[in-house]
Amino acid sequence: MIDCYCDFDPPEFWSHRTPVARKKHRCEECGGTILPGDRYEYVAGKWEGYFDVFKTCERCHDIRRWVENNVPCLCWCHGNMIEDCKEAVEEAAFRAPEETKGLRFGFLRRVYVRNKFNQSRSPYKRPQSSSGR
Repeated sequence: MIDCYCDFDPPEFWSHRTPVARKKHRCEECGGTILPGDRYEYVAGKWEGYFDVFKTCERCHDIRRWVENNVPCLCWCHGNMIEDCKEAVEEAAFRAPEETKGLRFGFLRRVYVRNKFNQSRSPYKRPQSSSGR
């Protein structure tokens, strides 16, 4: 059994919900757009004396849940969640390479799908080359 110890102070208080967006928001993790009608994670709380609000898109929230379900210990902070998840996956793969075959691939595949989704929503899409290359 692995002891899980996270080296940061928990919030003094916090509230969590997963509403449906009524207006456009920006995901704190990937910078992607949360459009009206999208479900997202809304967290409000007080950390180290400061009140803050974090909005996380459904795709980033799903990545975090997947990592939580597949690694023994995940310590993460809002705004750095994807990097923290990546470090947890790397640590698990380092500690138990045989038991974690495919773990990195599963994580990176989810990040790739999220990035492609965000790219498809971006108003600044790259124009397709007309030269046929």
